[in-house]
Amino acid sequence: MDKKRIRDEVIEILAAKLHNLPQPSDDDDFEYDDQALVPDITKDPLDIAEVSMDLEDAFGINFEEILPGDAGMETIAKVVGYIDVRIAKREAKAKADAEE
Repeated sequence: MDKKRIRDEVIEILAAKLHNLPQPSDDDDFEYDDQALVPDITKDPLDIAEVSMDLEDAFGINFEEILPGDAGMETIAKVVGYIDVRIAKREAKAKADAEE
């Protein structure tokens, strides 16, 4: 899965759950990547928990010790980067297991 597809899906999920984030559209100049999840998009920890579960389900990953919005994963771009790394590791492991 490429990073652009991950980004698009993350934004779609966040915009559907967090109503302070505009829905993406082709002519929209809104800058998503640098948006801070907390407090710019939401201040409600329940919103973050729900979004985290939705992202885990969508991408087949688990947020272990850090959740979106926490230090180190404050912005949408950092969430996308985290998911991209987790998927790449999973795919590399699956490929290595298949070659054995």
